[in-house]
Amino acid sequence: MSRVVANNTSSPSPVRDSVPFYDRREVAAMEMLQSSNNSPTFGHLLKCVGDVRKEVTGDETPVHQVLDMTDACPRSLPFVLSFSHITYSIKVRRKVTLQNLIRRKPATDPVSGETLFSATKTILNDISGEARDGEIMAVMGASGSGKSTLIDALANRMAKGSLKGEITLNGEQLESRLLKVISAYVMQDDLLFPMLTVEETLMFAAEFRLPRTLSKSKKKLRVQALIDQLGLRNAAKTVIGDEGHRGVSGGERRRVSIGTDIIHDPILLFLDEPTSGLDSTSAYMVVKVLQRIAQSGSVVIMSIHQPSYRILGLLDRMIFLSRGQTVYSGPPSNLPLYFSDFGHPIPDNENRTEFALDLIRELEGSPGGTKSLVEFNKSWQTLKRGNNNNNSESPSNGLLAKLSLKEAISASISRGKLVSGAAATANGTTFTNPTSMVPTFANPSWIEMAVLSKRSFTNSRRMPELFGSA
Repeated sequence: MSRVVANNTSSPSPVRDSVPFYDRREVAAMEMLQSSNNSPTFGHLLKCVGDVRKEVTGDETPVHQVLDMTDACPRSLPFVLSFSHITYSIKVRRKVTLQNLIRRKPATDPVSGETLFSATKTILNDISGEARDGEIMAVMGASGSGKSTLIDALANRMAKGSLKGEITLNGEQLESRLLKVISAYVMQDDLLFPMLTVEETLMFAAEFRLPRTLSKSKKKLRVQALIDQLGLRNAAKTVIGDEGHRGVSGGERRRVSIGTDIIHDPILLFLDEPTSGLDSTSAYMVVKVLQRIAQSGSVVIMSIHQPSYRILGLLDRMIFLSRGQTVYSGPPSNLPLYFSDFGHPIPDNENRTEFALDLIRELEGSPGGTKSLVEFNKSWQTLKRGNNNNNSESPSNGLLAKLSLKEAISASISRGKLVSGAAATANGTTFTNPTSMVPTFANPSWIEMAVLSKRSFTNSRRMPELFGSA
């Protein structure tokens, strides 16, 4: 490409006639850009290339609209997932005793909804925060603190009736259908076919989740790019394996599980303890992959039990939970100052997260519990918000005020995110709202059944023990 442009400056006509068809369009786009006095932005590049392509092919679909990004960060358009006052409670059976019957408690408490035979247990209590693209947010806490429940709540994986609060993306309410098509959820357990190779596993995921309007070659390119992004190039031809068949390592298996769920390159990625059961090095490599995914323009939110010092350096935001309440919310770098102000400074040469978790467990065992830390976190957050309001508005916040959710998703698709949405846009389809920008189902049911049947048959054919042969 550099050679073509260099030759074009001296003898434009011969070069234009000698280069291939697609290169001629790129040369024309570059000529249009060079005529401008200002350096071209990525938005202008998209517009010039797209408009030249439409002019050559005779396409009559609307041309690209260039977004005003002069005040924006050149990295990407920002996505901010905000959640406020998230509260989740369940009904549990209450043990009926003779003493309760004698007291003749009312059948139903009009305030709490409790009855003689059931009680209300709060799992999440007034949790707020935000996660941005390009960053990793980690939800931490002891077992039973509500980490997985918060991830499920943000990913819309629980009943709406018992969940209260507000979840927005760039300030707009997230509809359930839109959230499903722009997000991915990675479970804690790896559910993979043991006799398929890493490449085959990701290819079957591509055939299942990417639309049939994409050619086979483009799906293969997406799989190869994902293999490189996940750091699985050396294990691409290795089978997954199980307890009876030697295969990839535990860390590689976890990265394959992540790959099957992000084959469509989602904007939002939720993970439930992706480092569970892995050694320190494998866990670090998994989080390093998640960092690359976040830097590609995704919002990454995960729960993690106890990260190592190296993993802590990869995290951007943290939320510590204790019995469903927030005891800290902010970047890892603020932990020393936070606990120092609380009266429990973190000693030098000690892991910050281990100190925080140990202190939380100690407070949970005390008579007052973690109430003092919860109240201190609220006052700390109020003080921090006041300081932020006194500072000048950041460029990304200014861009958020100008861009609608539809415009942000459309620009993200133009950069290559949401492969299924990019395929629909390539067909010249215009959309009036964000929900219709990406189809709910990438393929009809008969294609999904065919892919699943082929995957199962391929795996079974390589396991002769299933058929009673050695």
